[in-house]
Amino acid sequence: MSGYFDVTKGDSPISPITDSLLDAARQELGYTAQAGTQSKYGAWYGEGKDSGLASAPWCDTFVSYAGHSAGVLKQVGSFAASADHAKWFKSKGAWTSEPQPGAVAFLKDHGQVGVVEKTTDGKVTTIEALNGSVQRVTRSTSDFSGYGVPDLVVHPVYEGSTTASYFWDDGSGRNGDTGAPASGKPMQKGLAASPSWPMGTEGYVMHDGKKAPFFVGDRGPGGPSSDGVMLDLDGKTFAELTGGSWNDGSLTVEGNGGAGHIDIDYVITKWGEGLGKKGAPEPFSSGAYNSSSGPDDAPPVTFKPSSVQDVTCTPDEAPIAAQKAVPHKAPQKKVAVLPSAAPKPKTIAIPSASHVAADTMTPRPETPVPVIASGLVACALVAVGLRFLIVQARKGRHEKTGA
Repeated sequence: MSGYFDVTKGDSPISPITDSLLDAARQELGYTAQAGTQSKYGAWYGEGKDSGLASAPWCDTFVSYAGHSAGVLKQVGSFAASADHAKWFKSKGAWTSEPQPGAVAFLKDHGQVGVVEKTTDGKVTTIEALNGSVQRVTRSTSDFSGYGVPDLVVHPVYEGSTTASYFWDDGSGRNGDTGAPASGKPMQKGLAASPSWPMGTEGYVMHDGKKAPFFVGDRGPGGPSSDGVMLDLDGKTFAELTGGSWNDGSLTVEGNGGAGHIDIDYVITKWGEGLGKKGAPEPFSSGAYNSSSGPDDAPPVTFKPSSVQDVTCTPDEAPIAAQKAVPHKAPQKKVAVLPSAAPKPKTIAIPSASHVAADTMTPRPETPVPVIASGLVACALVAVGLRFLIVQARKGRHEKTGA
Protein backbone atom coordinates (compact mmCIF):
# COMPACT_ATOMS: atom_id res chain seq x y z
CA MET A 1 0.00 0.00 0.00
CA SER A 2 1.07 3.60 -0.40
CA GLY A 3 2.00 5.06 2.94
CA TYR A 4 4.47 7.88 2.22
CA PHE A 5 4.56 10.60 4.83
CA ASP A 6 6.53 13.70 3.96
CA VAL A 7 7.13 16.14 6.81
CA THR A 8 8.20 18.91 4.44
CA LYS A 9 4.79 18.87 2.73
CA GLY A 10 2.87 19.10 5.96
CA ASP A 11 0.97 15.91 5.21
CA SER A 12 -0.87 14.18 8.02
CA PRO A 13 -0.71 10.49 8.93
CA ILE A 14 -3.68 8.19 8.53
CA SER A 15 -5.46 8.88 11.82
CA PRO A 16 -5.38 10.98 15.00
CA ILE A 17 -3.78 8.04 16.85
CA THR A 18 -0.83 7.71 14.48
CA ASP A 19 -0.62 11.48 14.16
CA SER A 20 -0.07 11.76 17.92
CA LEU A 21 2.32 8.79 18.06
CA LEU A 22 4.53 10.11 15.27
CA ASP A 23 4.65 13.61 16.76
CA ALA A 24 5.70 12.13 20.12
CA ALA A 25 8.38 9.93 18.49
CA ARG A 26 9.82 12.88 16.57
CA GLN A 27 10.11 14.94 19.71
CA GLU A 28 12.56 12.32 21.01
CA LEU A 29 14.94 12.51 18.03
CA GLY A 30 18.49 13.20 19.23
CA TYR A 31 18.07 11.70 22.72
CA THR A 32 21.06 9.56 23.71
CA ALA A 33 21.93 7.09 26.47
CA GLN A 34 24.94 4.77 26.43
CA ALA A 35 24.40 1.01 26.49
CA GLY A 36 24.19 -0.33 30.01
CA THR A 37 23.26 3.02 31.50
CA GLN A 38 19.86 4.25 32.56
CA SER A 39 17.62 5.73 29.87
CA LYS A 40 14.61 7.88 30.66
CA TYR A 41 12.45 5.36 28.80
CA GLY A 42 13.71 2.46 30.89
CA ALA A 43 13.29 4.51 34.06
CA TRP A 44 9.70 5.31 33.08
CA TYR A 45 8.89 1.70 32.23
CA GLY A 46 10.64 0.37 35.33
CA GLU A 47 8.69 2.49 37.83
CA GLY A 48 7.25 0.07 40.37
CA LYS A 49 8.86 -2.88 38.56
CA ASP A 50 12.28 -4.49 38.41
CA SER A 51 14.81 -1.67 38.80
CA GLY A 52 17.09 -3.41 36.30
CA LEU A 53 14.74 -2.37 33.50
CA ALA A 54 16.04 1.19 33.71
CA SER A 55 19.41 0.10 32.29
CA ALA A 56 18.13 -2.63 29.96
CA PRO A 57 18.07 -2.29 26.14
CA TRP A 58 15.47 0.36 25.48
CA CYS A 59 14.31 0.28 21.84
CA ASP A 60 10.88 -1.07 22.82
CA THR A 61 10.49 1.01 25.96
CA PHE A 62 11.10 4.03 23.71
CA VAL A 63 8.15 3.02 21.51
CA SER A 64 5.99 2.48 24.59
CA TYR A 65 7.09 5.80 26.04
CA ALA A 66 6.12 7.56 22.80
CA GLY A 67 2.67 5.98 23.07
CA HIS A 68 2.43 7.16 26.68
CA SER A 69 3.57 10.68 25.80
CA ALA A 70 1.04 10.83 22.96
CA GLY A 71 -1.82 9.66 25.18
CA VAL A 72 -2.39 6.52 23.08
CA LEU A 73 -0.69 3.91 25.25
CA LYS A 74 -3.77 1.67 25.20
CA GLN A 75 -3.46 1.42 21.41
CA VAL A 76 0.36 1.11 21.35
CA GLY A 77 0.93 -1.16 24.33
CA SER A 78 3.48 -0.98 27.14
CA PHE A 79 6.37 -3.43 26.65
CA ALA A 80 10.09 -3.89 27.04
CA ALA A 81 10.25 -7.23 25.18
CA SER A 82 9.65 -6.90 21.45
CA ALA A 83 8.61 -10.55 21.06
CA ASP A 84 5.80 -10.01 23.57
CA HIS A 85 4.90 -6.71 21.94
CA ALA A 86 4.45 -8.37 18.55
CA LYS A 87 2.44 -11.18 20.14
CA TRP A 88 0.19 -8.58 21.79
CA PHE A 89 -0.59 -6.86 18.47
CA LYS A 90 -1.39 -10.24 16.92
CA SER A 91 -3.70 -11.13 19.81
CA LYS A 92 -5.60 -7.87 19.19
CA GLY A 93 -6.07 -8.65 15.50
CA ALA A 94 -3.93 -5.60 14.72
CA TRP A 95 -1.04 -7.22 12.79
CA THR A 96 -0.18 -6.65 9.14
CA SER A 97 2.60 -7.35 6.65
CA GLU A 98 2.12 -3.95 4.99
CA PRO A 99 4.01 -0.94 6.43
CA GLN A 100 2.11 2.28 7.03
CA PRO A 101 2.88 5.52 8.86
CA GLY A 102 2.37 5.21 12.59
CA ALA A 103 2.62 1.41 12.67
CA VAL A 104 5.04 -0.24 15.10
CA ALA A 105 7.68 -2.01 12.99
CA PHE A 106 9.33 -5.27 14.09
CA LEU A 107 12.53 -6.46 12.43
CA LYS A 108 13.36 -10.08 11.67
CA ASP A 109 15.66 -12.28 13.76
CA HIS A 110 16.30 -9.79 16.59
CA GLY A 111 14.56 -7.48 18.99
CA GLN A 112 14.79 -4.15 17.17
CA VAL A 113 11.56 -2.17 16.94
CA GLY A 114 10.53 1.35 15.90
CA VAL A 115 7.74 3.56 14.61
CA VAL A 116 7.17 3.76 10.84
CA GLU A 117 7.39 7.31 9.53
CA LYS A 118 7.20 6.73 5.79
CA THR A 119 7.39 4.01 3.13
CA THR A 120 8.54 4.50 -0.44
CA ASP A 121 10.27 2.53 -3.21
CA GLY A 122 10.38 -0.70 -1.22
CA LYS A 123 12.01 0.94 1.79
CA VAL A 124 10.73 1.81 5.25
CA THR A 125 11.91 4.75 7.33
CA THR A 126 11.42 4.34 11.07
CA ILE A 127 12.08 6.41 14.16
CA GLU A 128 13.78 4.16 16.68
CA ALA A 129 16.30 3.84 19.47
CA LEU A 130 19.41 2.35 17.85
CA ASN A 131 22.99 2.18 19.14
CA GLY A 132 22.30 4.53 22.03
CA SER A 133 20.32 7.28 20.28
CA VAL A 134 16.88 7.99 18.88
CA GLN A 135 17.23 8.44 15.12
CA ARG A 136 15.68 7.89 11.72
CA VAL A 137 16.70 4.68 9.98
CA THR A 138 15.83 3.46 6.48
CA ARG A 139 15.75 -0.25 5.60
CA SER A 140 14.35 -2.58 2.97
CA THR A 141 10.82 -3.88 3.57
CA SER A 142 12.29 -7.40 3.47
CA ASP A 143 14.06 -6.71 6.79
CA PHE A 144 10.78 -6.55 8.73
CA SER A 145 8.73 -9.43 10.09
CA GLY A 146 5.56 -7.35 10.32
CA TYR A 147 3.83 -4.34 11.79
CA GLY A 148 1.48 -3.66 14.67
CA VAL A 149 -1.26 -1.17 13.75
CA PRO A 150 -2.42 0.89 16.78
CA ASP A 151 -5.59 1.98 14.96
CA LEU A 152 -6.81 -1.61 14.82
CA VAL A 153 -6.21 -2.46 18.46
CA VAL A 154 -9.45 -3.46 20.16
CA HIS A 155 -9.49 -4.10 23.88
CA PRO A 156 -11.53 -7.20 24.64
CA VAL A 157 -13.80 -7.57 27.61
CA TYR A 158 -13.49 -11.34 27.31
CA GLU A 159 -11.77 -13.86 25.04
CA GLY A 160 -11.29 -17.58 24.60
CA SER A 161 -11.49 -20.52 22.21
CA THR A 162 -14.28 -22.89 21.20
CA THR A 163 -15.72 -24.88 18.29
CA ALA A 164 -18.12 -23.20 15.86
CA SER A 165 -20.77 -24.48 13.45
CA TYR A 166 -22.90 -22.53 10.98
CA PHE A 167 -26.56 -21.83 10.22
CA TRP A 168 -28.89 -19.58 8.24
CA ASP A 169 -32.35 -19.11 9.73
CA ASP A 170 -34.29 -16.66 7.57
CA GLY A 171 -37.73 -18.07 8.39
CA SER A 172 -38.06 -19.82 5.01
CA GLY A 173 -38.14 -23.31 6.50
CA ARG A 174 -35.42 -24.51 4.11
CA ASN A 175 -32.86 -27.12 5.11
CA GLY A 176 -33.51 -27.25 8.84
CA ASP A 177 -34.41 -23.57 9.20
CA THR A 178 -35.93 -23.20 12.68
CA GLY A 179 -37.44 -19.76 12.15
CA ALA A 180 -36.37 -16.12 12.19
CA PRO A 181 -33.64 -15.08 14.68
CA ALA A 182 -34.81 -14.70 18.27
CA SER A 183 -33.53 -11.12 18.54
CA GLY A 184 -35.97 -9.89 15.92
CA LYS A 185 -33.08 -8.82 13.69
CA PRO A 186 -33.25 -10.24 10.15
CA MET A 187 -30.82 -13.01 9.26
CA GLN A 188 -27.68 -11.43 7.83
CA LYS A 189 -23.94 -11.76 7.54
CA GLY A 190 -22.36 -11.25 10.95
CA LEU A 191 -25.35 -12.52 12.94
CA ALA A 192 -24.36 -15.39 15.22
CA ALA A 193 -26.22 -17.64 17.64
CA SER A 194 -24.94 -18.31 21.14
CA PRO A 195 -26.31 -20.76 23.70
CA SER A 196 -25.62 -18.40 26.63
CA TRP A 197 -24.13 -14.96 25.79
CA PRO A 198 -26.42 -11.91 26.17
CA MET A 199 -28.31 -10.82 23.08
CA GLY A 200 -26.53 -7.95 21.35
CA THR A 201 -23.04 -9.09 22.40
CA GLU A 202 -20.42 -7.98 19.85
CA GLY A 203 -16.96 -9.28 18.96
CA TYR A 204 -14.95 -11.10 16.34
CA VAL A 205 -13.67 -14.60 15.66
CA MET A 206 -10.35 -15.76 14.21
CA HIS A 207 -9.66 -18.95 12.27
CA ASP A 208 -6.68 -19.93 10.14
CA GLY A 209 -5.35 -16.36 10.09
CA LYS A 210 -8.70 -14.84 9.11
CA LYS A 211 -10.83 -12.52 11.22
CA ALA A 212 -14.58 -11.83 11.05
CA PRO A 213 -16.92 -9.69 13.19
CA PHE A 214 -20.15 -10.99 14.71
CA PHE A 215 -23.01 -10.01 16.99
CA VAL A 216 -25.29 -12.34 18.94
CA GLY A 217 -28.75 -12.21 17.41
CA ASP A 218 -30.08 -15.72 18.00
CA ARG A 219 -29.91 -18.76 20.27
CA GLY A 220 -28.05 -21.93 19.41
CA PRO A 221 -26.65 -24.35 18.66
CA GLY A 222 -28.93 -26.48 20.80
CA GLY A 223 -27.80 -30.07 21.29
CA PRO A 224 -24.28 -29.61 19.83
CA SER A 225 -23.46 -27.06 22.53
CA SER A 226 -23.51 -29.89 25.07
CA ASP A 227 -20.66 -31.44 23.06
CA GLY A 228 -18.57 -28.24 23.02
CA VAL A 229 -19.90 -26.51 19.87
CA MET A 230 -20.52 -23.16 21.52
CA LEU A 231 -21.06 -20.73 18.66
CA ASP A 232 -23.21 -20.84 15.53
CA LEU A 233 -21.85 -18.47 12.85
CA ASP A 234 -23.86 -17.33 9.88
CA GLY A 235 -23.12 -19.44 6.79
CA LYS A 236 -21.59 -16.61 4.76
CA THR A 237 -19.04 -15.78 7.47
CA PHE A 238 -18.29 -19.50 7.92
CA ALA A 239 -17.63 -19.81 4.18
CA GLU A 240 -15.14 -16.93 4.23
CA LEU A 241 -13.30 -18.33 7.25
CA THR A 242 -12.96 -21.80 5.70
CA GLY A 243 -12.28 -20.75 2.12
CA GLY A 244 -15.57 -22.18 0.86
CA SER A 245 -18.50 -20.64 -0.97
CA TRP A 246 -22.03 -20.01 0.23
CA ASN A 247 -24.91 -21.67 -1.63
CA ASP A 248 -27.93 -19.48 -1.00
CA GLY A 249 -30.26 -22.07 -2.51
CA SER A 250 -29.33 -25.00 -0.28
CA LEU A 251 -28.14 -22.83 2.63
CA THR A 252 -24.90 -24.79 2.79
CA VAL A 253 -21.17 -24.06 2.58
CA GLU A 254 -19.47 -25.76 -0.36
CA GLY A 255 -15.87 -26.20 -1.47
CA ASN A 256 -14.38 -26.20 2.02
CA GLY A 257 -13.76 -29.92 2.27
CA GLY A 258 -17.11 -30.53 3.91
CA ALA A 259 -16.14 -28.92 7.19
CA GLY A 260 -19.16 -28.25 9.37
CA HIS A 261 -17.27 -27.48 12.56
CA ILE A 262 -14.10 -25.40 12.99
CA ASP A 263 -11.94 -24.38 15.93
CA ILE A 264 -11.98 -20.64 16.55
CA ASP A 265 -10.59 -18.01 18.88
CA TYR A 266 -13.18 -15.44 19.90
CA VAL A 267 -12.88 -11.94 21.29
CA ILE A 268 -15.80 -10.15 22.95
CA THR A 269 -15.53 -6.37 22.57
CA LYS A 270 -18.92 -5.45 24.04
CA TRP A 271 -21.43 -7.37 26.13
CA GLY A 272 -25.04 -7.08 25.07
CA GLU A 273 -27.75 -5.73 27.36
CA GLY A 274 -30.23 -8.55 26.74
CA LEU A 275 -30.74 -11.76 28.68
CA GLY A 276 -27.84 -14.17 28.86
CA LYS A 277 -24.69 -14.90 30.83
CA LYS A 278 -21.34 -13.14 30.40
CA GLY A 279 -18.10 -15.09 30.44
CA ALA A 280 -17.28 -18.53 29.08
CA PRO A 281 -20.13 -19.92 26.94
CA GLU A 282 -22.38 -22.54 28.53
CA PRO A 283 -24.53 -25.22 26.85
CA PHE A 284 -28.07 -24.37 25.84
CA SER A 285 -29.32 -27.03 28.25
CA SER A 286 -27.92 -25.03 31.20
CA GLY A 287 -30.58 -22.35 30.75
CA ALA A 288 -27.90 -19.62 31.06
CA TYR A 289 -29.48 -17.83 28.07
CA ASN A 290 -32.29 -16.77 30.40
CA SER A 291 -29.95 -15.23 33.00
CA SER A 292 -29.62 -11.57 33.85
CA SER A 293 -25.93 -10.56 34.01
CA GLY A 294 -24.60 -7.61 35.93
CA PRO A 295 -21.87 -5.25 34.62
CA ASP A 296 -19.07 -6.96 36.58
CA ASP A 297 -20.01 -10.59 36.07
CA ALA A 298 -17.33 -11.29 33.47
CA PRO A 299 -13.66 -11.32 34.59
CA PRO A 300 -11.34 -8.75 32.98
CA VAL A 301 -8.82 -9.83 30.34
CA THR A 302 -5.15 -9.06 30.95
CA PHE A 303 -1.99 -9.74 28.95
CA LYS A 304 1.09 -10.72 30.95
CA PRO A 305 4.38 -9.97 29.19
CA SER A 306 7.44 -12.07 29.93
CA SER A 307 10.82 -10.84 31.16
CA VAL A 308 12.89 -8.16 29.47
CA GLN A 309 15.79 -10.60 29.03
CA ASP A 310 14.21 -11.62 25.71
CA VAL A 311 15.15 -8.25 24.22
CA THR A 312 18.35 -7.51 22.33
CA CYS A 313 17.53 -4.26 20.48
CA THR A 314 20.69 -4.87 18.46
CA PRO A 315 20.37 -5.47 14.70
CA ASP A 316 22.30 -8.37 13.19
CA GLU A 317 23.29 -6.30 10.16
CA ALA A 318 23.74 -2.59 9.56
CA PRO A 319 20.67 -0.80 8.23
CA ILE A 320 20.58 0.63 4.72
CA ALA A 321 20.91 4.20 5.95
CA ALA A 322 20.82 6.07 9.23
CA GLN A 323 19.80 9.69 8.88
CA LYS A 324 21.18 12.51 10.99
CA ALA A 325 19.17 12.84 14.16
CA VAL A 326 17.71 16.33 13.92
CA PRO A 327 14.99 17.07 16.47
CA HIS A 328 11.69 17.56 14.69
CA LYS A 329 9.62 20.66 15.30
CA ALA A 330 5.98 19.75 14.94
CA PRO A 331 4.03 22.07 12.62
CA GLN A 332 1.69 24.43 14.37
CA LYS A 333 -1.13 23.64 12.01
CA LYS A 334 -1.81 20.31 10.37
CA VAL A 335 -3.41 20.19 6.96
CA ALA A 336 -5.83 17.36 7.64
CA VAL A 337 -6.42 14.18 9.57
CA LEU A 338 -7.47 11.47 7.17
CA PRO A 339 -9.49 8.40 8.25
CA SER A 340 -7.66 5.13 8.61
CA ALA A 341 -7.05 3.36 5.32
CA ALA A 342 -7.54 0.01 7.00
CA PRO A 343 -11.07 -1.36 6.76
CA LYS A 344 -12.93 -1.47 10.04
CA PRO A 345 -15.17 -4.36 11.03
CA LYS A 346 -18.87 -3.76 10.52
CA THR A 347 -20.91 -4.30 13.63
CA ILE A 348 -24.60 -4.01 14.34
CA ALA A 349 -25.37 -2.48 17.70
CA ILE A 350 -28.61 -3.20 19.48
CA PRO A 351 -29.26 0.01 21.47
CA SER A 352 -30.75 -0.02 24.92
CA ALA A 353 -34.18 1.43 25.58
CA SER A 354 -32.58 4.46 27.20
CA HIS A 355 -30.48 5.12 24.08
CA VAL A 356 -33.51 4.84 21.84
CA ALA A 357 -35.44 7.27 24.00
CA ALA A 358 -32.56 9.73 23.99
CA ASP A 359 -32.19 9.53 20.23
CA THR A 360 -35.88 10.15 19.57
CA MET A 361 -36.44 13.01 22.01
CA THR A 362 -37.23 16.44 20.56
CA PRO A 363 -34.83 18.96 22.10
CA ARG A 364 -36.36 21.95 23.84
CA PRO A 365 -34.93 25.39 23.08
CA GLU A 366 -33.13 27.00 25.97
CA THR A 367 -34.23 30.47 27.14
CA PRO A 368 -31.32 32.85 27.89
CA VAL A 369 -31.02 34.00 31.53
CA PRO A 370 -31.27 37.77 30.69
CA VAL A 371 -34.61 37.19 28.96
CA ILE A 372 -35.93 35.35 31.99
CA ALA A 373 -34.76 38.13 34.31
CA SER A 374 -36.37 40.80 32.14
CA GLY A 375 -39.64 38.91 32.18
CA LEU A 376 -39.61 38.68 35.97
CA VAL A 377 -38.96 42.41 36.33
CA ALA A 378 -41.82 43.20 33.94
CA CYS A 379 -44.18 40.98 35.90
CA ALA A 380 -43.15 42.67 39.12
CA LEU A 381 -43.83 46.16 37.68
CA VAL A 382 -47.23 45.08 36.43
CA ALA A 383 -48.08 43.69 39.86
CA VAL A 384 -47.03 46.94 41.57
CA GLY A 385 -49.12 48.94 39.12
CA LEU A 386 -52.20 46.83 39.68
CA ARG A 387 -51.80 47.09 43.43
CA PHE A 388 -51.59 50.90 43.17
CA LEU A 389 -54.76 51.07 41.09
CA ILE A 390 -56.62 48.82 43.53
CA VAL A 391 -55.52 50.95 46.49
CA GLN A 392 -56.62 54.14 44.70
CA ALA A 393 -59.96 52.61 43.81
CA ARG A 394 -60.56 51.52 47.38
CA LYS A 395 -59.54 54.98 48.64
CA GLY A 396 -61.98 56.71 46.28
CA ARG A 397 -64.80 54.35 47.28
CA HIS A 398 -64.14 55.02 50.99
CA GLU A 399 -64.19 58.79 50.43
CA LYS A 400 -67.56 58.59 48.60
CA THR A 401 -69.23 56.46 51.27
CA GLY A 402 -67.67 58.29 54.22
CA ALA A 403 -66.47 54.96 55.66
